[in-house]
Amino acid sequence: MFSFSRKSFFVIVVLGLLTTSALAQKNSSTDFQNFLTKLDAAQLEMQNGKSDAFKALWSDSEEITLSGGFGGTVEKGPKAIDARLDWVGQQFSNGTNKIERVVATASGDFAYVVQLEHIRFHVPGKLEESTRDYRVTMVFRREKTGWRILHRQADTNLTKQAPQ
Repeated sequence: MFSFSRKSFFVIVVLGLLTTSALAQKNSSTDFQNFLTKLDAAQLEMQNGKSDAFKALWSDSEEITLSGGFGGTVEKGPKAIDARLDWVGQQFSNGTNKIERVVATASGDFAYVVQLEHIRFHVPGKLEESTRDYRVTMVFRREKTGWRILHRQADTNLTKQAPQ
């Protein structure tokens, strides 16, 4: 019969816990990367006038906030953000985008991205192509239904300027 010392047993338990923790972190990272793939696809739909997929990625919490790239007030709560995103979708058609991720990191149940977004689109009813370049920060939380957006901030301040 094979027997373990207390020390051997402790080492085996610790190694098992470390392996389990590493696998959980890898799965968490994979889940977050899969979510970002869905997010990118939903943003492309938004730039083609369809807001539903992007709206579906937001948390249902009353604490969610949106500081949109078209300016205006900070929207708060699902009802205000849904209305704003529907309006935003109406501003775009025939869109394409390029997303440059500066940072994308997840730790536990929270994550964030910092990215640059370069969008080409047509304003509905207009022939000429329009462009928008944004710098964006988004904050996410893992909920029972998966990763969800808590906050998005986008602006067009890509040129550094000293105060005047």
